[in-house]
This record gives sequence, structure tokens and C-alpha cells, in this order.
Amino acid sequence: MMTRQIMDERGEGLDFGKPSKLKCGDDSIRKFTDNLVAVALTSPQDISALQAFKASVKPSSIQPWSCLASWDFTTDPCAFPRRTHFTCGITCSPDSTRITQLTLDPAGYSGQLTPLISQLASLTILDLADNSFYGPYPLLHLFAYQPPDLDSAFQLVLWRELALKANSLSGSLSKSSFDRLTQLEVVELSENSFTGTLEPWFFLLPALQQVDLSNNSLARVEISKPSNATSDLVAVDLGFNKIEGNAPLQFADYPLLSSLSLRYNRLRGTIPLEYGRKKSLRRLFLDGNFLIGKPPPAFFASDKSVSGSLGDNCLEACPGSFQLCMPSQKPSSVCKQAYGGKPRS
Repeated sequence: MMTRQIMDERGEGLDFGKPSKLKCGDDSIRKFTDNLVAVALTSPQDISALQAFKASVKPSSIQPWSCLASWDFTTDPCAFPRRTHFTCGITCSPDSTRITQLTLDPAGYSGQLTPLISQLASLTILDLADNSFYGPYPLLHLFAYQPPDLDSAFQLVLWRELALKANSLSGSLSKSSFDRLTQLEVVELSENSFTGTLEPWFFLLPALQQVDLSNNSLARVEISKPSNATSDLVAVDLGFNKIEGNAPLQFADYPLLSSLSLRYNRLRGTIPLEYGRKKSLRRLFLDGNFLIGKPPPAFFASDKSVSGSLGDNCLEACPGSFQLCMPSQKPSSVCKQAYGGKPRS
């Protein structure tokens, strides 16, 4: 039987009627393999941003077993398999050309966030939670920065989740920090040291759904009605700050809001009746403030199901038989002192 042959690059016949005699050291295989290794997958812009990000982290805070320790830029970040380098911390696009997620392990990384991270133009998730990143106004520089060598149309429109909880970030949140984040859905910035006023623009971010800014040092919250009464906002946690003033009435204007926490702040005045009338509201935590008067009667209606707490305030006639009124209210002496005399309902 005639066997089929082709010529290899040395002019020798390769017999496909017999097992191949090629060995692992054959020049053809070596050249083919070398070409695979030499192909750069990840965008140079993204590689530069990753290098700048790692350089901004204090070397002493990079543990040998951590994700960042495996970031060796002698290899392509998105090349597979990742057995020894870039073993964790990044997710690449299906074609392995862009970084779509930067999600670090909680290894105690420390440093100031570099604005060059904004060069990751295809990033959708930034999660650096439970580390020790620090610095004043980090978000202003991080998101307002636009490298001069990039296309003027460059925008950070893909970001969906920002998770920087449990770090040591400080300063106030500026509108210019978030202007281009038009698809941002989740903001998780709890357990930092943010201060100042949370202004009306924040809750009007067009795609915003979930906000956690608890355990900071915010002093005031200003809320505006959503445009055309449309908003995707579902959950807000502003607990354990230093927020003063009245409970914001305008939260009742967000049609899908189902969970609201303003617990353990410095709120005064009465609970807005609109909170009780809001059908979408299922969880409400207002405990640990200095609220007075009677809670909205709608909270105790048979057809209303709201969990949470109104306890540890200065409320009157909050039925102890309802879980919503637990724990008990503050002693009257504390309430009188807080209001400079007897609180008025």
C-alpha cells in the first residue's frame, strides 16, 4: 500500500503511514512552541497599568504566598496556563487581550492607589477589599485621571462594581470622581475613613443599585428625587457614621428601594411618614439615633412586613410587642440632654 508523505522544512519525508519519528527536541516543534510563547496577548496599555499598580504597593506588604507575588511581568498576564505567574488577581476578556476584573486577595497590601489604574479601559470590577490601601481623596485622582496619550473619547463607562471596603481610605467623595462611571451598579466603600457630605449627585448615578458606606465618618447626607421617578437603587447602608440632621425624606422617592440602614448616626426629628407608606421597603434600620415622636402607624399594620429596628431612639409609643421596636428606647434623661431639655414630639 502506498503511504502518504509530505516534506518537512529540511526536505525529509514524513511518513503518515507510520508512527511519526519526531522527537521533543526536533527543530520544527521547538520553533512552533517558541512562536506560541512569543505571541503577546494582553494589551500593552493594560500591562503598563498593572505594572504601575503593583509598583504603588509597598513591597514589604506583598507576602510570598499572595496574588501580587505571582505577578511576574516576564510573562504575559493573560497567557494560559497560569501555573506559576499571575495565578490570581486578574480576569481577562475571552480573547485574552484586556483585563476585565482586578480582584485581589485580602493579604494586607498597603500603598496609595495609582491613577494609572484608569488605563484598564475594559475593567468592569475593581475589588481591593480587606487590605490597607490609604490616602486622601483617592477616588478623585483614581477616576478623574485621564492619561494624556489616550484617545480623548476614552471613558470609564464599563465599571460595574467598586469594592474597596475595609481599607484606610480617607477624604470626601467628589462628583468628578464618578462622572464617567455611568454603568456603576455596586459601591462598597464601608469600613474606611471617608468624611464630609454625601451630595445629591451620588444617588443619581444612572445605574446605581447597591451602596454600602457604613462605618465611615460621613457628617451629612443630601438626597434629591430621581429624575422622572426612575432609579434602580435597591439597597443603601449608611450605618455607623456621624450623620446629623433629619432622616432623609427623599429616600421614599426611589421606587425600588427595599433596604435602608441609617443606624447609629446622630439623626434627630421624627421618622418620615413616607417611610411607612413605601410599599417596596422591606428592611429598615434606624436604631441608635435620637429620633422622637411616634413611628409611622403603617409599620404596624397587618398587611405591612418590615424587618429591622427602630430601637435605641427617643420614640414614644413604639409597641414593645413588635420586633421592630427592639431594643428598648434610650432613657428619657439621655434624650432630654440631647435636645437641651424635654424633646418635643
